[in-house]
Amino acid sequence: MIMGFIGWMNFCILDTARDINFHDNHLLSFLNQDILETLMGVLVHVKEGIHTPAIRESRYLLELSIKLAYIQQKNYSMPIDEKLLTFNKIIKSTNITPMKEIYFKYLEKQSAQNFLSDVGRLYGESSRFVHVTPESIKYRRERIGNDRILGKESNEDLKSLNDLLQKMYAASIVFISHSVPQYVVGDWHVDSNGELKDWYYMKSRYVAEIDSTLDYKHERKQILERVQSERAACVAF
Repeated sequence: MIMGFIGWMNFCILDTARDINFHDNHLLSFLNQDILETLMGVLVHVKEGIHTPAIRESRYLLELSIKLAYIQQKNYSMPIDEKLLTFNKIIKSTNITPMKEIYFKYLEKQSAQNFLSDVGRLYGESSRFVHVTPESIKYRRERIGNDRILGKESNEDLKSLNDLLQKMYAASIVFISHSVPQYVVGDWHVDSNGELKDWYYMKSRYVAEIDSTLDYKHERKQILERVQSERAACVAF
């Protein structure tokens, strides 16, 4: 799950950087390091049985992805320094309602609405672990009561964490996909053979929908029916 995100991110950076102005006008040109640090930090935490910091870090990644897509869509070519000044209030605010102004060109209208509702729930659920709340205290008390201390997490704990993080990361990928040029999305999803991408996030119905918008490509014409069938079978969340 983590390495699938990192591989995609590295591709996006290299492919978007074909634009000679990438380092002058795209926030991803340096914020990719925040994303990579977050993902690697989560990987280390989970391996050591540390869950709540992994959720907090993932909430940051989701917020970052939303703001990245919002700002890049508002004015893609604006120099980075101007972006930081112009969108100062948006960047400082923890409010994610600006996501409603993002144009989701790869999602159908109803799907985009469902996506935003899902993101709102994910953000709310993960926010319970950012500040001290009754829910976060109850969560820790229940785990201690069942002797699930640091390093002694249960299979259920891991599954619950995985289910939450994979949805958050898929949402981040959807947002970031809407911040980069269309050719980047096409280059990632469709290779010269047109086959379905062997990628963890094809399990996401929203990522799968992004992929479906590329079915028009010549590379897929001869194998389209199989690709569509395989894609539908992949969707798990």
